[in-house]
Amino acid sequence: MRVTELRLTDASAHARGIAYGAEMGGEVRRTIELYRQAYEVMGVPAGVVDEVVAGSLEAVRDWAPTQWEELTGLASSAGASMHDLMLLTARTEILAHAPVGVLECSTVVALHDDRRPMTMQTWDWHGELVPTGVMLELHLPGGSDAPARVVRTFSETGMVGKIGVTAPAGGHGGLGVHFNILHHASDRAAIGVPVHVVMRRILDEASSVDDAVALARSATVGASTVLTVVQGASASAPARAASLELAPEGVAVVEAQEGFLAHTNHFLDPQLAAGEATSDTSTTGPRYDHTVAQRAAIGAADDAVSMAAAMCGAAGADAPVCVRVKPAASLSDRWETLLTASLDVVAGAIDWFAGPPSGLDAGTVRRFG
Repeated sequence: MRVTELRLTDASAHARGIAYGAEMGGEVRRTIELYRQAYEVMGVPAGVVDEVVAGSLEAVRDWAPTQWEELTGLASSAGASMHDLMLLTARTEILAHAPVGVLECSTVVALHDDRRPMTMQTWDWHGELVPTGVMLELHLPGGSDAPARVVRTFSETGMVGKIGVTAPAGGHGGLGVHFNILHHASDRAAIGVPVHVVMRRILDEASSVDDAVALARSATVGASTVLTVVQGASASAPARAASLELAPEGVAVVEAQEGFLAHTNHFLDPQLAAGEATSDTSTTGPRYDHTVAQRAAIGAADDAVSMAAAMCGAAGADAPVCVRVKPAASLSDRWETLLTASLDVVAGAIDWFAGPPSGLDAGTVRRFG
């Protein structure tokens, strides 16, 4: 995956979208076609795709008008329709209708009394669908309900965001969001706001975990996801981290325990876990157990390089969080770790490497900030 760093300084959401499309229009159109073909290969009926797209367009326009304006600018500049763009933005919701399970991502957070929170996530996905990715920097003017801020987020090309952080404002710590897919029996029960849009609106507007919870609970979603939100310390409150488990059935909040939080691709909240729909072939259990077993080393890490080494542990590149592609497998089974990202919620920066944590070291890590 080739990653482009793109800084969009326009205050207007529509203008930001136009600038995004002007820079990445060809890659946006290419990614749309890759996903369009993938939905067919993965067995999602064309009528279902169109239904989810139409419902998602309406939901985004109503619930996230700022993101809607950004997407309309991107569509016009990239030479794509809003329907086409929603094939990307609502890809989690569309794939919830696929007969094959979708797996991705492991996230860990360590909170400290005397230094910034340490976070890391692996993003496991189909490399064929993501030849390019984008590190987006957005300058938001703020308003009566949200202060001006800089948002930095990794995005699949043509999408509004996935993993991100806000730059600090007013002398307080920033906010970071990690993103892992989940599967619940209530998925497909309704068509709602795409979970990637929920994530992005949290980055754009929330200043605390509580703000993020309120925004998540205000959205009706059609597929499940967990957003792990990390809040830097302020003069009045310590750092905090919580996993917001979103499902059409409801939203649960799983708090860090004794300064540690790990999440993979199954529900941790007991009530939502009763509707767990993750495939029996998922590696979510082994990956979760592995990250928990590395708790002490993760707690001792103080930068992205030591965090990556701690996440892998003694197993190194053979750790279950380092996913290798299976060349002979069909598209639905061709998983690999495409990105490793660590969020600095104090500096508002993303430390990243386009590959598994075993490959992130002092020579390969990049900082987007």
